[in-house]
Amino acid sequence: MSNRPAAFVCMPWHLLGSPSSQLGTLQAVVERAGLACRSYSLYLAFADFARRQDASFSLDDYGRVCSEGLNIGLGEWLFATPQVRRASAERDERYRELCRATGIDGRLLARLEALRELVPQFLERCADEILADDPAFVGFTLVYSQTLPSAALAQVLERRAPELPIVFGGTSCEGPMGPALLRAFPQVDLVVRGEAELVLPPLARALVEGAPLPELPGVCARDDAAIVARPMDAGARVRMDDVPLPVFDEYFERLAHSALSAEILPQLPLETARGCWWGEKQHCTFCGLNGLEMRFRSKSAERVLAEIDTLAERHGVLDFTSVDNMLDLRYLETVLGPLERRRGDLTFFFETKSNLREEQVAALRAGGVSSIQPGIESLSTPILERMRKGVTAFQNIRLLKWCAQYGIRPIWNLLYGFPGEDPAEYERMARLVPALTHLTPPSMGPLMLYRFSPYHERPAEHGIELGEPLPYHELVYDADRETLRELAQVFELRYLDGRDPQRYVGALREQVERWQRDAARNLGALTYRRGPGFVVVTDTRTTSQAARYVLSGEEAAVFTACDSGATLKSIVAAVEADLGHGLALERALEILTELCDARLCVEERGRYLALALPHGARALAAHAAAHSR
Repeated sequence: MSNRPAAFVCMPWHLLGSPSSQLGTLQAVVERAGLACRSYSLYLAFADFARRQDASFSLDDYGRVCSEGLNIGLGEWLFATPQVRRASAERDERYRELCRATGIDGRLLARLEALRELVPQFLERCADEILADDPAFVGFTLVYSQTLPSAALAQVLERRAPELPIVFGGTSCEGPMGPALLRAFPQVDLVVRGEAELVLPPLARALVEGAPLPELPGVCARDDAAIVARPMDAGARVRMDDVPLPVFDEYFERLAHSALSAEILPQLPLETARGCWWGEKQHCTFCGLNGLEMRFRSKSAERVLAEIDTLAERHGVLDFTSVDNMLDLRYLETVLGPLERRRGDLTFFFETKSNLREEQVAALRAGGVSSIQPGIESLSTPILERMRKGVTAFQNIRLLKWCAQYGIRPIWNLLYGFPGEDPAEYERMARLVPALTHLTPPSMGPLMLYRFSPYHERPAEHGIELGEPLPYHELVYDADRETLRELAQVFELRYLDGRDPQRYVGALREQVERWQRDAARNLGALTYRRGPGFVVVTDTRTTSQAARYVLSGEEAAVFTACDSGATLKSIVAAVEADLGHGLALERALEILTELCDARLCVEERGRYLALALPHGARALAAHAAAHSR
């Protein structure tokens, strides 16, 4: 039996501050099968290479390629080198025009242009490192912006070691993207679709031993001139407790020798679940996550706690970033509860829904969760209904308040451009925003048409037409039109009613930009303190005149009744219980109107929410913003 190792590679543009969960799991799966394995965190090697070539290249530059450059393929273009794309001055100039039109900073683009000339040198160094270990095969994990970087290195490896099998896998290989990768890149021999744990052990063993490849579900391969894409096994899925503990040693060894080591504070990826329990019930119309496998399954609490302990102790890292699409809410009690009782200093990031109750938010914070991505997406209930989010604007606003109150930083987007949406909702949201500027602001952007989303699968049903892949594809890939359509993960869309959302979101965008600009000063700048029979509300938000309100009697009782949100009827009942006498509906409505006019409360579909945070919450909000993910 050969003792040559399997090799797994993660190319740019994985986030620098974290080991690759994919690499760590793949290595663990192969080693559990009794085979040798090596991992290569070459995204970290690339950032280190860039810094050594250009001392001005920063972590922020790398991060902007990952974020601002994502939907124009900036990271892909940087690796559109002669290894994978014919030189074209005309296409490069068109790409520069695209960058300028999108607002990419000219100085950043100039640095990247210079770095692009050195990419072939970087690729040769990567090939030197990999080939020195004499691997039996090389596998690449592909997510967003990693296709051309991976294909470029694969081409160098194929030139220098023609008999070395090259395997692609990952979310950028799902469905029709798998066969398209083989058509576009002849240097790739195999593409694995679906969960690697199901097929990797027999596939790796055959490649290591030089044996005939077994027929495995989901695997795409070449058969003479044809491409064979074996169908997925619809009933097969990995039991989460059977996923081995990931191996991250190589990342930390590479980081220790990097020129960037003093600047990177690493976090550990944590996989506790796959799929989406909400998507199983009702697939959000715009969401393309989970590919073709939505079924939700999670690890046992005992396994999660053991994994946290082992990884933290092994690597000396206390901060964890969940890679799940949805938090298993049972973990609030079974995982975060025990972590709270230990009184350690671990911190966590999770994705969750926004319809959390206050006690659930408190449990998240008590268990060490410092940041969440709650999928808020909009502050309009009618638009949220079009998304099939299963939440209301009221719940979204209330969660933002509770996050500030408990010191959790919410990472959220405000999306626009949903087919059939009422433009008047954006005018209403623009009027609402000044009342929320003491809370964490969103990022704002247009609806994107992702592969595997209901909008992509059934566009006409939703009032849209599926357009071409985003414009950068034809500028960075050498592939025919049909192959590009099958490679792409994001597409342009056209509205069947001819609408242009840019025409009606301007006022909201202006308010959100002001919210973002003033966030450092405004976070937590609306607070209240309780006194004997009265409440003092202090408002120092920059969107209004600094003010101090002393509410007493019925006003204080009404304000207090709205703390977690209430209807007019329940407010009246709460005031009667508090003061011992009744309150006319007309008088309650008058007080509520005054509170809403002062932007101390908001109303949404007959429910009222007091926006001020308890005394002391401002410091928590500022701390969460400064120290969260």
